[in-house]
Amino acid sequence: MSPVPACLVTGLTGADKRRFLVALVGMRPANTTWALLDNDGGGSARDLTDSGIATAVVNGCACCSGQVMLQTGIVQLLRRERPQLLIIAVDGAAEPEALDRVLRQPGITGSVTPALQLCIAPAQWFDVLPGHARARLQRQMQAADGVIAGGGNTAAKLQAAGARQLLQAEEAIRRVSAVASGVSASASRIAS
Repeated sequence: MSPVPACLVTGLTGADKRRFLVALVGMRPANTTWALLDNDGGGSARDLTDSGIATAVVNGCACCSGQVMLQTGIVQLLRRERPQLLIIAVDGAAEPEALDRVLRQPGITGSVTPALQLCIAPAQWFDVLPGHARARLQRQMQAADGVIAGGGNTAAKLQAAGARQLLQAEEAIRRVSAVASGVSASASRIAS
């Protein structure tokens, strides 16, 4: 079995991330199998219970205390569902470098290919986050292939904070679908 492409979704926990995941799954091509591993509080998994995709909830910090649970959840979803795409939604507290190490563990790397990393960063919250949380969100934006933000004058603020590429949700959904279908190898890694 070839490795399953994985789309990692980071950023602030909340309605914006859940709304994006629901819209993403709603655009899933017919006759495709996708799976969601929810490490973001379980809200996305609950929202998607009737969507036709397999979901699993993993608690604990994905990049430290919950690493083993995250790895176990990935393996179980892959064995049970054999998806064409694995979406991994993590809590806003996740550190990008640690998540990358988890996805590159020997037991995971042969089964999953990190293909696309998206960050949900509603700019209206950026200025009110405590310093450590704002710095972590900046690291998530810098590690992401694309940052999904609201419209308006938020682009300059997020780009100044380290977002390499801002995307509208619709464009991000198209890129995820391309990765899932294997249509474009270049879409599998937007920026190195």
